[in-house]
Amino acid sequence: MSLNLTYSKIHKIFDPHSKNPVHALNDVSFSIEPGELFCLLGPSGCGKTTLLRATAGLETITSGHILYGDTDMTSIPPFRRNIGMVFQSFALYPHMNIFENVAYGLRVRKMEEKEIRRRVTEVMELVGLTEELKRNPSPTGLSGGQQQRVAIARALVYDPDILLLDEPLANLDAKLRRYMRAEIRRIQKATNITTIFVTHDQEEAMAIGDRLAVLRKGVIEQIGTSDELYTNPSNAFVSNFIGKMNFFNATLVGSHSAKIDTTTVVVDVKPQRSRLNAGLARGSEIFVGARPEQLEIVEEESEQTIAATVQIIQHLGQVVRYEVLLDKAISLTTMEIDMPHYLSNVREQDSVFIRFREGMPFLFNREEQN
Repeated sequence: MSLNLTYSKIHKIFDPHSKNPVHALNDVSFSIEPGELFCLLGPSGCGKTTLLRATAGLETITSGHILYGDTDMTSIPPFRRNIGMVFQSFALYPHMNIFENVAYGLRVRKMEEKEIRRRVTEVMELVGLTEELKRNPSPTGLSGGQQQRVAIARALVYDPDILLLDEPLANLDAKLRRYMRAEIRRIQKATNITTIFVTHDQEEAMAIGDRLAVLRKGVIEQIGTSDELYTNPSNAFVSNFIGKMNFFNATLVGSHSAKIDTTTVVVDVKPQRSRLNAGLARGSEIFVGARPEQLEIVEEESEQTIAATVQIIQHLGQVVRYEVLLDKAISLTTMEIDMPHYLSNVREQDSVFIRFREGMPFLFNREEQN
């Protein structure tokens, strides 16, 4: 039976009595549903691995509670928590064959040999390594993807209550990572074990997770499905971490409208796309945000266009990405625009005009990007 996992007011402070304590986790509270594949996502140093290690009991939290189901596990040592853990480095034993690698946890539990063989055979079939088990080589005789599946099998073989995956795909090449993320999701759904997957790769998290939590500086910025975080980000940081967001410096001129700096372009947004604090005064400096597909390149200038120069053109298969630099000092960074087809009359270094697709932009507080 799958367990829910609950975090209540988790704080973790490293070196609390030093002059420069590090608040790695700051009042973290949320729940993971039974059987859910939940991703912790964020930049390096955001606290995601600290939270994972605290879940495993490998890191002592400063305050708060961690519950497996209704059981408070906060002070329970790791060896008494029925967890499976897969590390970035695989951590397989090269002096053992793959059978003994997977069986190791069962032997520690002093399980009968017949049951060990049954469980190892079943779990290796689940991860698609039946033929490799027949050959039974050392892990060093397997590919990176096969080694990763052996590590997953070892974590699953004793039927853990919680499965923890700490950036398990980081050491694989790009093509194998895409394949393995689908395999991990297939295996997790087949076992229905409540699972936490830690990564800094937003594409990986969006592809794998039922829900995602975006962390920054020890704080949960937003929790939701990949679609919710992509289409309805809570702030500028989340919007730019989940996918790409182009930011335009702007001035607030109405409750849901803004003037792009140094131009006459005024954009109006739908109320649900405004991410501004209530009561923010007109004239305040803000960001207008638009994803690459929410902008378009047009041939003719109008009151709603911004002049730009094309820097790079990339054909990405489903879309053609145009990287442009705005002619006026609206932003010093390049903007990315995704068009559904190649524009035959537009070349690199050409002057063009860009326009917001109707109703698409977001309004963000500028300070939330920092």
